[in-house]
Amino acid sequence: MNAIKLPFHFDSSEIKKELTQFSKKDYSDIYNPSVTLETLWLKHFIEPKGGPNTPIVFYPNEALKKCPYLLSVFEKFQCRVETFRVHTLDPGASIKPHKDVGYCFEHGLVRLHIPIQTNDQVQILLEGVPVKMREGECWYCNFNISHEVHNQSDTPRIHLILDCIVNDWLTKIFK
Repeated sequence: MNAIKLPFHFDSSEIKKELTQFSKKDYSDIYNPSVTLETLWLKHFIEPKGGPNTPIVFYPNEALKKCPYLLSVFEKFQCRVETFRVHTLDPGASIKPHKDVGYCFEHGLVRLHIPIQTNDQVQILLEGVPVKMREGECWYCNFNISHEVHNQSDTPRIHLILDCIVNDWLTKIFK
């Protein structure tokens, strides 16, 4: 299973509205050899808390607390969410073919995408096969295999990305 649309739908316009309170300076540039510098931006919405003798738990940060709808999206997932961030890929930018080793259901760690802003000129390819994601949908993709993204549009491609530990709840969703 390389790509599955999960049975969730979120209000992308509500998320976009909440994100308007943040400017580009609130985002971080991602240094990644598969991406041209200053074309892929991210904003984290959870932070780890815990110490050397206690398990690490991820909690909403101050930015997420300012976004009630986005917080409700976070709370919908009844599994351990270790990453909850927004990625913005600039117009004309690409993410070159690469693998995110270990990010697949079979390894117990899934990366989910919720497109907030996208269009038909944004291409996501898994081993060369296009995956057509629509705004508000929730997708699992096996990122342990080669994948790439091309934003050939004149608007940013914005996705909410979650990294989740597979548990019984998530396993039922996948069936």
